[in-house]
Amino acid sequence: MLTPKQLKLFKFIKEYKENNEIMPTFNDMKKYMNVSSLNTVHHMLGYLEFKGYIRRYPAMARAIETLK
Repeated sequence: MLTPKQLKLFKFIKEYKENNEIMPTFNDMKKYMNVSSLNTVHHMLGYLEFKGYIRRYPAMARAIETLK
């Protein structure tokens, strides 16, 4: 089960991918979530990955895959 903020970020990632055919950048996610730190976005993505909603690929730009 996702927290409301995690769900908001997950929905944003899915919608952004559908509308733009690429994944959002960390700055896009930071702006959408209205947080001041990229580390916050990184932390939230870590939880989404841990819970099985996304998969990230290291050392690649915009390398996120939605699983659910």
